[in-house]
Amino acid sequence: MANPTSYVPVKVRGLAIDPKSRLPILLLQDHGGRVLLPIWIGAFEAGAIATRLEGRDFPRPMTHDLLKLTIEALGAQVRRVDIRALQKGTFFANLHLETGAGEVVCIDCRPPDAVSLAVRAGAPIRVAAKVLEAAQPMPHADAAEDDRDGDDLDNDD
Repeated sequence: MANPTSYVPVKVRGLAIDPKSRLPILLLQDHGGRVLLPIWIGAFEAGAIATRLEGRDFPRPMTHDLLKLTIEALGAQVRRVDIRALQKGTFFANLHLETGAGEVVCIDCRPPDAVSLAVRAGAPIRVAAKVLEAAQPMPHADAAEDDRDGDDLDNDD
C-alpha cells in the first residue's frame, strides 16, 4: 500500500511583484513561519486574491465571488485546497468541495484560482511536502528581504 501524501498547512502571506519580470507572486507561508513558497501568478488572479485580502467589496460579484456563491447555492462548501504537484515549473492544485449530502468532490484546478476561493470561503490551504521540497522555497528570513517598497502588495497579518 502506497504512503499517503503528507501535506503542510500554509496561509497566504501576501502578494509581491517580481522585480525582473514584473509578474505578481503569491506568497504562501507555513504556519510555523519557517518557509515561504513563492508561486508566480497572473495579474487577474493576483487582483482577485488582493481584493479579498484587503477586505474590499464590489457592488456586483467578481468571478471568484460568483463561483463561491454558486458552490454554496448548490448546497456545497469549499473544504480545503491542496497544492499537490509541481511539474516542469507548473503547480497543480485540487479544490475539495463537500456536498450537502456529505460527499467530497475533488476538482483539479490552478493554485491561484483555488487560493482565491479558499480566502473567500475561509478554507484551509495545504501544500504537499514533496512540492515544498521540489520547489525549494525561501527560508522566512530571506523572504523578508524580498519585500519591495512600493512594489509590494503584501498582506501582513
